[in-house]
Amino acid sequence: MKKVLCIGSVTTDVIVSPVDSVPTPGTLRAVDSTSMHVGGCAANAAIALAKLGVPVALCCKVGHDIFGDFIYKTAADAGVDVSGITFDQKVSTTISIVCVSSTGERSFLYYPGSTSSLTDADVPDYLIRQSDIVFVAGAMLLSSFDGNPCASVMKKARECGKYTVMDTAWDFDDVWLPKIEAAIPELDLFMPSVDEAARLTGETDPDRIADRLFEMGCRNVIIKLGKDGALICPEGQERRIIPTYRFIKPVDTTGAGDSFCAGFLAGLVQGWDYYSSAAFANAVGTHCIMAYGATTGIKSIQETLEFMKNHTI
Repeated sequence: MKKVLCIGSVTTDVIVSPVDSVPTPGTLRAVDSTSMHVGGCAANAAIALAKLGVPVALCCKVGHDIFGDFIYKTAADAGVDVSGITFDQKVSTTISIVCVSSTGERSFLYYPGSTSSLTDADVPDYLIRQSDIVFVAGAMLLSSFDGNPCASVMKKARECGKYTVMDTAWDFDDVWLPKIEAAIPELDLFMPSVDEAARLTGETDPDRIADRLFEMGCRNVIIKLGKDGALICPEGQERRIIPTYRFIKPVDTTGAGDSFCAGFLAGLVQGWDYYSSAAFANAVGTHCIMAYGATTGIKSIQETLEFMKNHTI
């Protein structure tokens, strides 16, 4: 089976629920639950792929601290190839405080830490050579990797015959397109969320967003539409919105977009076309929102296919 290399952001997520507002300064409010999980776009996708049964390696940077150890062990225990995780004594591991509302939506308090320190020198050539798909996840949070360094890695991957993919995260610096513009022409597939893609392109209509990304040099485009599914835009083929399972009430939407990406790449690994891969990706994302944590609810490929067989859109 083909192998995926996930490069990019990783965090320790401390999930707190429910949080519908911040307590008044000087006061205290009880919550129903707290838990700690591995998070970050690259780590989420890698662990989800491993749980689906797809060979996967993770390339990221963590600190020499308990959070870095937690990430390494959790990913390894999930079956991820962790040989690409770099421990750096000069930085602390990235942490997100994930505030989950009573409706399942989430907001984040984010410490950039080690994710911002990942560089192109931290991506081993042998991991690129061993992989079939090279996926950069969490672009725009990768302060030392975004832009030309990322473009260089993706160009190298494409020269080695690899399929290159990118997903984005919310840019808390509010810089957007200049951070990643250099890498877009090196992408075989770009699959941002509609909100992030709107910020990147200045467009709001998903079709117009896709048009702009094609103009920038991307070869294929997917726009994730949340509860409305995803707009699939393969180069030179029909554009389709693939709907998702809206009847499932979310428990926690943390990692839903990353799970979609993992599901889509798992479909490509199986040799499915874009539309079938997207339908499967929606089912993987649905399993994600049915449990707390970014990867807790992910099932195997076979179990996910059974879910699709037994549940109609």
